[in-house]
Amino acid sequence: MNKKQLVVRLAMVVSTLGENTEAGESVAASMIYLALGSDYQAYWDVVQAGERAGWLKITPERIEITPAGRVKAREFQALGV
Repeated sequence: MNKKQLVVRLAMVVSTLGENTEAGESVAASMIYLALGSDYQAYWDVVQAGERAGWLKITPERIEITPAGRVKAREFQALGV
């Protein structure tokens, strides 16, 4: 996966979580894994990039969008992502 693909996939994950979860809610990590085509390397790259950016909080089982991630999700949504 190149950098552009990583950015697009991360924007998709953050935007989707921003639209479909409330503050404090998380989703099963397997849902994000499946959304990324069951590609473990793509999943791992995307969620780690999101965590490093401060937009996602990850555990082995769950993924949660952070307050900073919610702000970024609104920005992505305003751009139509």
